[in-house]
Formats: sequence, C-alpha cells, structure tokens
Amino acid sequence: MPLLGFHQARRAPLSRWQRTVQALSWPRPGGMLLSAAGAAVVLAAAVGVQSAYPFQSTTAAPAQRSPEPAAVAGNGPASGAPPVLPTAAAGLAAHAGTPPSSIPGGAPATAAPVPPVASGPQAAAVHNRSNPASVLVLVNKHHPLNPLDYQPPDLVTPNVPAGPGELVLLRREAAAAVERMFAAAGSNGVSITVQSSYRSYATQVSLYGSYVAQKGQESADTSSARPGYSEHQTGLALDIGDANVGADCEFTICVEETAAGRWVAAHAADYGFVVRYPPGLQAVTGYLYEPWHLRYVGTAAALDMRARGIPTYEQYLGLQGAPGYK
Repeated sequence: MPLLGFHQARRAPLSRWQRTVQALSWPRPGGMLLSAAGAAVVLAAAVGVQSAYPFQSTTAAPAQRSPEPAAVAGNGPASGAPPVLPTAAAGLAAHAGTPPSSIPGGAPATAAPVPPVASGPQAAAVHNRSNPASVLVLVNKHHPLNPLDYQPPDLVTPNVPAGPGELVLLRREAAAAVERMFAAAGSNGVSITVQSSYRSYATQVSLYGSYVAQKGQESADTSSARPGYSEHQTGLALDIGDANVGADCEFTICVEETAAGRWVAAHAADYGFVVRYPPGLQAVTGYLYEPWHLRYVGTAAALDMRARGIPTYEQYLGLQGAPGYK
C-alpha cells in the first residue's frame, strides 16, 4: 500500500470545542471578525473615558482666591479705615424712605460692591461716572475729572437770585432745573440764593491754594477740593444760601436750620439735586457736612437715591469711600 504524502497525512479527529476554536482563530474569517469586534469595544471605551475626563495639564494652576472685603468700620471721621459700603442693589432696605440725615453713619455694611444692574438710573450712573460730559459723572478724591482742566461747553446763567457779586454759571440742563426748583421754593415762601456755582480749574487753583495757606493742606482737604477734583468744575454743583438770613450763616452748618436749607433737604431730589455731603459720612465722601452744597445728577438718579434711602453718590454707585486722595 503506497505511502500517503506528508501533506495528505490524516490527523486525529478534532472535538467540537477544538473545531470552534479553530474556526475563530486568525486568519480564518471568524477570527478576523472576532478581532474587529474586540478592537471596536476597546476604541469605544477609550472615547468614553476621554469625554468624562477631558485632558488637563499635569501641572495644575493654583486656585484663585477672591479678594476679601475690607474690614467694616464706622463712617465717622475718627473711625479709622473706610468701611465696606452698602450698595444700591442692597437698597439699604432697613432705611427705605428714611430721611438721609437720620441714617446712622456708622452702621456696618455686609455687602461688598456689586456689578451695575442691567437697567435703570443706577446702571446709567455706573456707565457714565467717568464721562465728564455726563450729568452722572462722579468727582471725588479718588475720581478726578479727565482731563483735570475740563471745562463744560454748555455753561449758561440761570435766572435765579444770587449772592452779591456772584456770577452764576451752570450747565444748561442743571440751570433749567435750578430755575424750576427756585420757583417752586418761592411759591412756598422760601427765598433761595446761589452763593457759588461753576468754578474753573484756574479758579480752583487759587481758591484751594488760599485755604492751604490759611490752615494747612490737611485741614484744607476736608473742606476744599484740589484743582481737577472739584464738583464745581463740572458745572453741575452749586452752593445755596437763604436770602432772609445774614451773611454769617453762609457756608456754615447753620444753613441746615434755615428755611432754604430745610426746603432743599426735603425737595431737591424732585428737581434732580442731592445734598452731596451729608452729615457723619466724611469717610465716604471725603468732606465734612455741607448742607449748602447741592449736586445735579438728574431726576431719575436723585429720586432713586431718595426712594432707596441712599445718602451718598458713592454708595449709590456701589463704591468704596474716598476719605482721602490716593
């Protein structure tokens, strides 16, 4: 019997399990199909892990800490560091509708300044606080006019009573408001006069210099603004007096007790004015109480401040106080 060739030699019969393994081994079709399925499973798992844990640098940046608010302090002149002020968003709800002079100057505040609201007079004020051409411009010891020698282009003389030798100049919008305010006061038997209004940069140089020469710079800074830092230079501020009171009461705290002083404290907001430097808030405004100094901010902002019970423009803007020059 002839020998079979080697390649024709017969092997022992395979079991069912062995035949199955053989059918699923490479490079038979079953093995190739099984390999492709396994690769697909591995790829899907890798994509899932990447989605759940995006790539990050192995060197993580240190966590950023929010700045901590300044220590809360009273608002009085001897209170030390300026306080964290309440904001218009907070609304000073506890004092809503309360006359500004009765709000405790040293009440602690718990809210830090917040971003401007989306709309309304406060948002407009925040947006325009750095624009010298806006009636909402903020001018204090931290926020000078830009440029320092700014001069408003629309100064006019309102038809209102003035102190001896005083040339009254105000921006057109403020001048019209002053005429309406003085007329309303007159109909109530109150005679208000303008003791001071617009002052140019050059005039403020001379005036501030005279105060420094008289009582030193530290004392001068509590009652007179440095050139470029004066609200009078905006053409939106005026100092009032009472025509029925003697000159000894001009530019002094006794203006508060005059008919004119009481009337503007109650009604100035109706015409767009605020008493800019209220009592007990020197650590906020930077100035001693001046019941005679009015600032025009427009009726929307002035009425909003009064409705919220917010006594200073800095607080209305949600800013820290400006007790001294930076």
